[in-house]
Amino acid sequence: MEESKKGSDSQKLKIMIIGIGDENFRILEAKPQNLDLRTLAIGYDKERLRFLKTEKKFFVNNTLKNKIDFSENIQDLSKVASKVGEEFREYFSVANIVFILTDLSDTNIKLTSILLKLAKDSKAIPIPVIKADDVLSSGKTISKERFSELKKYSNSFIIREDEQRTIFSRGYSPFWEKIEGLYLSLALPSLVNIDFADFRTVINKGGACYIGVGEGKGDKKTINSYEGALKSKFDLDLEEVKGALINIIGNKDLALKESTNVTGHIEERIHKNAEIIWGVSLTDTSPDILKVVIVLSGVIYPELDEYIS
Repeated sequence: MEESKKGSDSQKLKIMIIGIGDENFRILEAKPQNLDLRTLAIGYDKERLRFLKTEKKFFVNNTLKNKIDFSENIQDLSKVASKVGEEFREYFSVANIVFILTDLSDTNIKLTSILLKLAKDSKAIPIPVIKADDVLSSGKTISKERFSELKKYSNSFIIREDEQRTIFSRGYSPFWEKIEGLYLSLALPSLVNIDFADFRTVINKGGACYIGVGEGKGDKKTINSYEGALKSKFDLDLEEVKGALINIIGNKDLALKESTNVTGHIEERIHKNAEIIWGVSLTDTSPDILKVVIVLSGVIYPELDEYIS
């Protein structure tokens, strides 16, 4: 099998992370240095924004916040949308994946809706990212209403789990570990190529999107890598999964050898009609280390289902 050259694809890959509010600023500040992506922040505290290290900051003053709070629909937000558009248009024009970290408060959901629409209008994939604890604390009625609003502008969404450090994260939060895995999968030199178009195919299937990263070493590296990628704080029901992007990262000889084994085990767990796209990315790491990155669309969280569907 011939090795694919992804230089041009990696140049085209532009991921943008937007954080709304102080808690999400902490996530932005923890961005790994090796990731070539842009972080942007929207907040209500001018001093907090001033010291935040991001490429772009947008301060929502009281006048603007009141306009957002008293609006009843996105049409009422046209002036706000125009203002946000002026600030962010140049960033959206080059981005092809936009993750928006937000909570479920009314103000932030309205801002997120504006950002999702701007991203979509710019032909980027807009993906809201909601912390699981915010879903549960909002209650079923409010949470369902807010997710219903988000779904008007985005086919998919991500449930963000807790931010405890993991043994593979080198101190990064699980969120960044997932984004790093996705970025490397789409940008690394590949033996079997996957790219942004494949990610779009899977993510456009809709529903809850799950990104998982697992690493295995030694005799059980294969099973540990894909089991780790599917390990979640919450139960994952994969029977209705509509699309799967699976990337195996490792030494040239190892990665290709193990790819069928990994994809076969995952294929057994998801819907028989799900579209599966897989790739193999090459690194110069030890031949005894295997890493698996999985993107699934249409995941069901039984514990959260009544809050988000």
